[in-house]
Amino acid sequence: MTVNVQLKQALSGSGLLAEVEVSSTFSLPVERGWARDVLQPADVAENMRDVLADRLPRWASAHWGLELKRAPLQRRGVEAWPTADSEAAPAAISWRYLPLVDLVELRLLEGTTAGERVFSLGGWCCAGSDCVRGTVACTALKVVEKKCGDGVDEDEERLDLRLITRITDLPVAGRQWGLLGLTGKWWWELVRLPPLKTTLEDFHQMAHEHMMLFYIAALRTSDPPPVQ
Repeated sequence: MTVNVQLKQALSGSGLLAEVEVSSTFSLPVERGWARDVLQPADVAENMRDVLADRLPRWASAHWGLELKRAPLQRRGVEAWPTADSEAAPAAISWRYLPLVDLVELRLLEGTTAGERVFSLGGWCCAGSDCVRGTVACTALKVVEKKCGDGVDEDEERLDLRLITRITDLPVAGRQWGLLGLTGKWWWELVRLPPLKTTLEDFHQMAHEHMMLFYIAALRTSDPPPVQ
């Protein structure tokens, strides 16, 4: 797992903006030969991207014991989330002791970079910037085959996938902290960064443990020979 944190000056010149990216690799068991096994590795990566993008807000709110409001029902898919172009109220994560305050608001952006799902983020935690984005990306790396006797009891095949989660243009210290004089890098490193970094790292760990148990890569048998 790789964590990358960068700070940059806001274009307005007021304050610093942060980018936090976590990337890791996880694997799915490969199935071939059935009528349903018609996917290419890129198709599997696209499906997993949507599954994980839909799961991240749900998982993060449950992970911290927070409430997720106005989110679509589970299994409706990531495209069911409120979009930035619609008049629907955004989905929101809130704390039950401050129900009128949305800690994070989420709107799905359409027409974004291929291979990514991007949410526009707002709310109390993002105050100070109108362009905070949350991105989930997933790409296929390679298919790996292990023959019986090569450390395994039977033939095995897996598809390695790269998962990337990224938060961009997040204020190091929002307006509410500026009023208290808490605007330095020390505030970001001591208070703001740790829970965000922990959330993304733990989400990746969940993906490593759960995805391979509940999903398979149903690949076409006509694909090129696996790469060892």
